[in-house]
Amino acid sequence: MDKNQKQQVTDIVNAFRLINKDIRECFDIMSEKLESTKNFKKWKKNEAGVKQAKLDYWDAEGLFYGWDNAYYLNCYGLYNEKVVGFTFVVSIDYDEKDYENYAVLLEQLDVNINKNTPMLCIAGIYEPISTKNIKLTDENGWHYVDGILQLTGNWKNYEINKIQYNEWIDVEIEYLEDGKMIKGYEGWYKRAKVEIKNITDISSKEEALEIIVDLIKCEMQSKTDIK
Repeated sequence: MDKNQKQQVTDIVNAFRLINKDIRECFDIMSEKLESTKNFKKWKKNEAGVKQAKLDYWDAEGLFYGWDNAYYLNCYGLYNEKVVGFTFVVSIDYDEKDYENYAVLLEQLDVNINKNTPMLCIAGIYEPISTKNIKLTDENGWHYVDGILQLTGNWKNYEINKIQYNEWIDVEIEYLEDGKMIKGYEGWYKRAKVEIKNITDISSKEEALEIIVDLIKCEMQSKTDIK
């Protein structure tokens, strides 16, 4: 590696350090605001045993050393018998063959987005099928709420051409077949309301706080229209 190449690598690492600091500060502001909301109970279940559920970039080391490309930051809890919170998606292990619906979603959202480093903030409200059987992760450790983004399978009232930044996506799932719950949907959600923002557009503390304020307002609104 020559001198110029070394300088380029140094610049990239330093840029990542600065961006990471900004992301963490933004995440902390939003987390503290959400956690201070009355009746919000921060989700702790599974955090000890499933690294995807920890309040941290769960695979930062793997990302640096090339072992994995998944890079999430999560904050969720229970509020009015729903799972409420947000995810920062900074990087994923993207393969269009495996994530075709995800690719379609991102292309509709932002034609210029880099699918491997989307830099998205996804705030959402998830109404469980059963309040007695709410699961944060499946047996492989993947967040169910992250699966909402792919909007696959039995979603209804979902119009891909209406997906855009800063607009609430409101979808319901067909979880019954012949009056019985479809196998594999135990612990899942019958309705999701999700808003997607680009993290780089959250440029002030006030904007970060407003995301949580809007999230709680949307949840309160949903109380009146969920049957």
